[in-house]
Amino acid sequence: MSESPLASPDNALVKDLRALHKSEGRHAAGAFLVEGRRAIDGFLAGGRQPDVLLRPVGEPAPAEWPPAREVGPRVAARLSQSTTPSGWFARFAIPDPGPLDAAAGGLVLVGVGDPGNVGTLIRSAAAFGLAQVAMAGGADPWSHKVVQASAGALATVRVHVLDPAGGLTPLRGGARISALVVAGGQDPATVAAARRWLVVGSEAHGLPDAWLGDQVERLTLPMPGPTESLNAAVAGSIACYLLARGLV
Repeated sequence: MSESPLASPDNALVKDLRALHKSEGRHAAGAFLVEGRRAIDGFLAGGRQPDVLLRPVGEPAPAEWPPAREVGPRVAARLSQSTTPSGWFARFAIPDPGPLDAAAGGLVLVGVGDPGNVGTLIRSAAAFGLAQVAMAGGADPWSHKVVQASAGALATVRVHVLDPAGGLTPLRGGARISALVVAGGQDPATVAAARRWLVVGSEAHGLPDAWLGDQVERLTLPMPGPTESLNAAVAGSIACYLLARGLV
């Protein structure tokens, strides 16, 4: 027998799901909320299984999806973090990424605070074959805006959390470490193909000086035009593409 539609905003489940709107709620529950049919489909396609799946009243879920409970418009409005509630919601467990593989390389985001930039960079990392993303401060990767901007890519990468106070210590001795800097570095298109950790700093301040040392390769995107710098997501995505070209 199917469950009755979820119609009351005061339902205990609704309160639990709303708690996932905040970082402390997500990490206390070990879970995050995904909103939108396409976003949910991306996580399902990536092999993730939700323990809660909701759909709008009267709208059938795709046949290949797990069973989904109907949700009324008042509850959808209560749960939504979007301007127009879709009525599609899923709760997924925050995955354990397992041990960090220093030799495999990946993307490192240091203090990147804009959730849209973080989600876009995670999507670019997945697109160009970087299966690990290490986060040192910045936006919570399981927040609504990051999840939406990643377009399902969060289901295909392993997200590791680094202690900002430890710098790049967990990565040393593995793949080459390359930092994206505004000026003075090598063109990423000219460096030898190799597994790398691409380090991208915050939008406002770049990388802390303590993160840049003799053992860190510095990379700069050549920009012959009048623009002084690029958005972190754009610059990082271009660098991901250039560094991945020799590895596919």
